[in-house]
Amino acid sequence: MTESAEKVAARPVELTNPDEELALSVAYRHLRIAIGLLALSLPFAVVLGKGLLDRSWVLQGSISGYYYTSSRNYFVGALCALAVFFLSYEYRSGREFRADNYLSNLASITALGVAFLPTSEGRVAPTGSEQVVGVLHYLCATALFLILAAFCLVLFTRSRGGATPQKVLRNRIYRTCGGVILGCLALCAIALWRAPESWRALFWLESIMVWAFAISWLVKGEFRGILADQPPATTHA
Repeated sequence: MTESAEKVAARPVELTNPDEELALSVAYRHLRIAIGLLALSLPFAVVLGKGLLDRSWVLQGSISGYYYTSSRNYFVGALCALAVFFLSYEYRSGREFRADNYLSNLASITALGVAFLPTSEGRVAPTGSEQVVGVLHYLCATALFLILAAFCLVLFTRSRGGATPQKVLRNRIYRTCGGVILGCLALCAIALWRAPESWRALFWLESIMVWAFAISWLVKGEFRGILADQPPATTHA
């Protein structure tokens, strides 16, 4: 008895052509590099934009605080671009890649939440609705960083078969980046409660988390050949 057309259409498509597999691998590598470079630039770009356009080099209390400066367009645009990249990160079909697809979709949603649900920081007298939106902003930001930590600690460290020496080093970087993100998240909670505003603690902690996230994706994308697996040496008779 033959399967229905709906069941056949719903079945995940697995790539069997080596050329298609190579093209997909290259595309995802470029996507990871784009995500990493965009994230790496974010703290620098918002500070530079505010300094040049607003003629003020005083740091905001957080990266999100630049929403209320002349850097707002870059801040929102960068997060929207990241959201699109995450949404495009629909990794290979199959049960083993299901977590990649779910987490990338969630990362896209939370990145949009961070962009379009602005923080209440910087408002002189935020209204009740602005405070609610501000809470939602922090929830989205926390969820986004937790997802990025999961990529570092769980998904990027997976191996097919035996791990090469380069893969062992890459895994150490991934775990370090994931640990940095989780540690800085915990420090952010303390900073909100105890740190003086003059320290700009949230800005620096968020920047460190963004840079850790960026480094992990650049390494995963083999940017400039960093820690890429070496092809097996060939011997000649």
